[in-house]
Amino acid sequence: MVRIERTPKLSVVIPTRNEAKALPLLLADLKLWPNELEICIVDAGSNDFTPNIANLYGAKLLKAKEPNRGMQMKLGATNSKGDWILFLHAD
Repeated sequence: MVRIERTPKLSVVIPTRNEAKALPLLLADLKLWPNELEICIVDAGSNDFTPNIANLYGAKLLKAKEPNRGMQMKLGATNSKGDWILFLHAD
């Protein structure tokens, strides 16, 4: 029997609110990850360009009902498809 190893898919959950200044650098760094990667941005009502930046980088964008990092992280984890979840903050 031949056993084929696959690299676990990583989901990165990023809770945001008005992170347009810091988010591009973080997303550019994440694009360097050599394996399969899902980026989930959970935004809590940004009034800057945070959602636009998420879309430009091809991230999954989820909208939280209120600014609450714990609730945002839970929403991101619930909607992630990866074998592993990494929580990062843009700041």
